[in-house]
Amino acid sequence: MVTTAREQRIQRNGFYHDRVPEFTITVRAKPGASRPRIGGAHGEPPELIVAVRETAASGRANAAIETAIATEFGIPPSMVDIRAGHAGRQKTVALYVPDGAAAQATLDRLLASGDD
Repeated sequence: MVTTAREQRIQRNGFYHDRVPEFTITVRAKPGASRPRIGGAHGEPPELIVAVRETAASGRANAAIETAIATEFGIPPSMVDIRAGHAGRQKTVALYVPDGAAAQATLDRLLASGDD
């Protein structure tokens, strides 16, 4: 059986793709920010704002965004996967979380925490 790189990462972290629910969020990326932060909403429906110091060159900002989201949601970075918008500011991000209700509560808190 051939597995994808994402499935291999999930298996290495003790989670299995078929047992862990996928939680999808929309993110508004701000690469090259002077101050890294995560929180606040942009647009309607609301997109979670994630500002990182890394520039968009060579995917460094995407990796930093995945790490920042993982830290806030309390999961390993390998459990965060940018599904769409790799080259744009608007991104669709999948999180593999054991508790969807807790993830929704975290997202709601982060969306409400911004000053934008």
